[in-house]
Amino acid sequence: MIIKKYIVNDMKEALIRAKYELGKDAVIIHQRKIKEGKWYNPFKTTKLEVTLAIEEDKDNIKDPKEAKDPKETIQNKDIYGKNNMENTNISKEKDIKTNILFKDANEELKEKLLSYCKLKSLDVNSLTSEDIKDFLNIGYKDNCFKEKLSLGKLNVMVGPTGVGKTTTIAKIAAKEYLENNKKVGLITLDTYKIGAVEQMRTYAEILDIDYEVVTEPNEMINKINKLSHCDILLIDTLGTSQRNKEKLQDIWEYLKDIKEDINTYLVLSISTDRETTLSIMDKYKQLEYDALILTKFDEVSSFTNVWNIMEHTDLPVEYFCHGQSVPDDIEIANIDNLIEYSKEVYSYD
Repeated sequence: MIIKKYIVNDMKEALIRAKYELGKDAVIIHQRKIKEGKWYNPFKTTKLEVTLAIEEDKDNIKDPKEAKDPKETIQNKDIYGKNNMENTNISKEKDIKTNILFKDANEELKEKLLSYCKLKSLDVNSLTSEDIKDFLNIGYKDNCFKEKLSLGKLNVMVGPTGVGKTTTIAKIAAKEYLENNKKVGLITLDTYKIGAVEQMRTYAEILDIDYEVVTEPNEMINKINKLSHCDILLIDTLGTSQRNKEKLQDIWEYLKDIKEDINTYLVLSISTDRETTLSIMDKYKQLEYDALILTKFDEVSSFTNVWNIMEHTDLPVEYFCHGQSVPDDIEIANIDNLIEYSKEVYSYD
């Protein structure tokens, strides 16, 4: 196999160069935006780095020095030999029709997936779990399903209102207490939402585990010390819009003076639209989250947002949540569990 990397202004230029040098059967296996120029240059230009591959056939490979100026070559053709990009999009919709994992994915991911399938001579609608993992490892080398952030002593859940932080904490607490025999303690800072304290107290009483409420930032260290005998502390925070800078700062005031290591998980609902999700991921960075938890799988008909999230973070996704049942509706976030869940819900083989 011959693999070549191009740094170009746009995808059209990459496709033209690739077809001239590698032939019409070259396929895209990876693409990303990069900044070109010296590290100290504030006006670095944005370029596209595109990696293409073709099964080795030296007779068809041309010397790149002989390549013509892309402006002088035929435009609006892609690597599949279609006459225009509109035909390519029609082909994608036709090709990815029964694979529930990818049928509503964004165009960039579809492009990579179809290129991968062409390179490997695979049917996009009959991919095995191993095929999908191989695709993600090639197209998204540092994808968020590979690494995991193990629960530590202190674990904080942050995220918008209504994404399921409190229920997620209850699920994790129940699993750790019942299945792993851990001493678990719960702390809530969420005294804003009506019923939040009572909900957390109810979970603590059912599991017969310790529980504390923090009403002011200066109480935080004392409450943690009161639960120092626990193996795991799960800390619930108030939900707030990513646009509410004041409330985000309030949450930080509770956490900033903690000297022990903290694992902070951003809890996201995959039923949230793409732009809002990306905005949440960006604005919540001020709380220095280390990993993600994805909820509300039971409320969506596709996995579009899973892939949107994957393409915009290298941080690990720790759990998938798919219902209100405690502790059953939570899974370790990996591709095998995602595939099994999709098969169970959408009833396909």
